[in-house]
Amino acid sequence: MANIKDVARYANVSPTTVSHVLNGRGRVAKETRDRVLEVAERLGYTASAHAQQLVTRRSRIIAIQMPDLDVSGRGTALVPKSESEYFLELINGAAAAATDARYALIVVSSGVDASSMRSFGVDGMIIVDPKGSEQFLQGSFADQYPVVTTGEPVVAAARPCFVVDNDHEAAARDMLDHFVAQGCSQPAIIVDTTSRSYIRDIQHAYGEWCNANDVRPAVVAVAEASPNEMGKALSSLRSGPSPADSIYTSSDECAIALLDAAREAGISVPGHLALASAVDSSILRVTNPPVTGVFLHPRDIGARAVESLTDLIARKDPDCQLPPLDSNRTLIPTRLVVRASTAMEANQ
Repeated sequence: MANIKDVARYANVSPTTVSHVLNGRGRVAKETRDRVLEVAERLGYTASAHAQQLVTRRSRIIAIQMPDLDVSGRGTALVPKSESEYFLELINGAAAAATDARYALIVVSSGVDASSMRSFGVDGMIIVDPKGSEQFLQGSFADQYPVVTTGEPVVAAARPCFVVDNDHEAAARDMLDHFVAQGCSQPAIIVDTTSRSYIRDIQHAYGEWCNANDVRPAVVAVAEASPNEMGKALSSLRSGPSPADSIYTSSDECAIALLDAAREAGISVPGHLALASAVDSSILRVTNPPVTGVFLHPRDIGARAVESLTDLIARKDPDCQLPPLDSNRTLIPTRLVVRASTAMEANQ
């Protein structure tokens, strides 16, 4: 059976270099790294996970903390249940990236505490949709362990963290411009009352866009995406001297409920009203009409979060020679997926 010295001899490098490559330590040229990995695979050499942990003092375990998901269907104070598709895709992307980096990924609930994570010996933490008050962004844990968040903390965290997010403000502006291109002149927004940074970003972008385009802003916040709530929101936005002719919702669940409310009120979508969601999902493709949405590339968000976290873990190594980070924020582009719900010109 091949050992580390065999790999070093055939790759024409030192055993230390082989160790650094297989353990993800130090700074090794890509050509050398690829050669060592190719030789190790050809010889069938796999470093002992236990030995790697002893050498690197790392568990090669990272954790990802998920927010509360609404399984009740009421939508109150929790993440809407329809967005579970987004989170599943995010986890799939994170899991694939962790495997590629030879890390184990564990998924933990919002209620887990810092002491539990220390007992697992995790090397770092990813927090999805952070509030900012999480234990992992406070005190000694944040001092000892790298933390990456997907989405900005809603309130300032005690310790700075690395953020992977979409540019939700740019996506909102693109959607509002799309409404105008379809002949709309009075776009409005409906947002849920969950405490998440992307909703804040949508509202901020909408306010600035309205100011720049001399449009009277119309914003309704709903506690739940129920028929009653969405019916009242729609009635409010369609009344008055400047009724909304297009509505951007903060979630696919809100968009679906609003589509039902419009049908109940005899308001044609898209004939009388253009409708779009800030979160795209598979269900929006099969509604009648299909609803325009913003695709957020959740797999890429999960993968980039893991890549950022493992990079931060590597930077804690005393032998690390990586250059300083240019920024502690990475933005993943969004994609506007246009469907029939905003095809106003074709229906006029």
